[in-house]
Amino acid sequence: MKKNNYKLIFFIAAFLCISLYASAAQLEVKYPEIAGQTLTSGPNGLPTLPNYVLYLFNAGMFLGFFAVFLSLIIAGAMYLSSPYKADLRADAKDRVIGAVSGLLILALTYLIITTINPQLKFLTIEPLPPAPAPTAEKKVAGVYFHPDSDCSNTRIQANTSSILDLGTLKNKVKAVNIIQDTEKENYYISILYDNVGLWGKCQYIDPNKSCVPVVGNFAASASVHEYDFAPKGDGVYFYRKTCFNKIKSPLETPSSLVAYCNDPENTGGYFKVDNQDIKNAEVYEKKLETLSFTGEEGDECNVPEEEQDCVKYDKNGKCTQKSCPTLGGENISSIIINGDYLVLFTYAGPGQECSDMQLASCQEFPRAGDTNGLGPQQIKWENIRNNNGVIPNCVTIIPIQS
Repeated sequence: MKKNNYKLIFFIAAFLCISLYASAAQLEVKYPEIAGQTLTSGPNGLPTLPNYVLYLFNAGMFLGFFAVFLSLIIAGAMYLSSPYKADLRADAKDRVIGAVSGLLILALTYLIITTINPQLKFLTIEPLPPAPAPTAEKKVAGVYFHPDSDCSNTRIQANTSSILDLGTLKNKVKAVNIIQDTEKENYYISILYDNVGLWGKCQYIDPNKSCVPVVGNFAASASVHEYDFAPKGDGVYFYRKTCFNKIKSPLETPSSLVAYCNDPENTGGYFKVDNQDIKNAEVYEKKLETLSFTGEEGDECNVPEEEQDCVKYDKNGKCTQKSCPTLGGENISSIIINGDYLVLFTYAGPGQECSDMQLASCQEFPRAGDTNGLGPQQIKWENIRNNNGVIPNCVTIIPIQS
């Protein structure tokens, strides 16, 4: 018995070695087709292991059934020859029983394989699905102030509110990167200033560009605001003369203040930028010299005639033609911001548009610490002018979240 076990183990080991060698070797002969399947070459001329095992399985089943068929023929011949030799009948009976048993074993083997999993009879190995590409780490929405020019520093934190003093980053910011939250529709804008407290020379950071370089690394403070695509305010009012010093009793609402200041008896003329104009423009930008104190754009001048600008004189030096004063120069004395808007005065050089902001004097309103957010009761133009020797000649109005 032990001798037979050794033979069986040797046979199995030899079979596995031959199988592995054959599966790894290039095909040198054409193998016969068995059960509609032949042994084909895979990549690099080598047969794949699943095809080879399937081929051996089909070949084994074919040889098994063929052996049963051959054994039954031999048993039949032995049975027919039994009259000549009596012990042939018993041998024929034993052979038939063995053949039928072998047939049942082969049939059960095939049935078990195809019943447990019909795919087992194909013996294919599907390649593993490709590993999903690693998802890039989503950065937090906000404004990033980088000390490097390519915005590669990953340790920079996002800012979602204004910074009155950049501290250790003062005069060291080389680039600004704004990450917008498109899912929650949170979009940020930022303005850099060369003085602590959000005033002086400034640079508006374009929110539509990535990694905006800072001109001259000048920043000492930065305002950060969240853009509002659906502003609901009334608009922004610019007054030629301040009316706040004429108020004798406190006014309860911004609208009542606007109504009081728009009275011709209390103001020397005003100009209004309506909420709808700001919304339609997304970022309202105008040169101050193109706007006049006409109430709303297109209306008649609301500056008293005796205070209007004379544009033509007769030979006796008498004014014969007047025009409505513009908002340029230092003609604006106060502002009422009746809604959630950012009003930014900037400077554009000769031949430049307001969007081509230079590092010149600028100021945003409402300023930090303006609790009511209505803007300045009295604009101190001398503070802005003395900083860089020029007066802002553009106004930019941006709707922002409160």
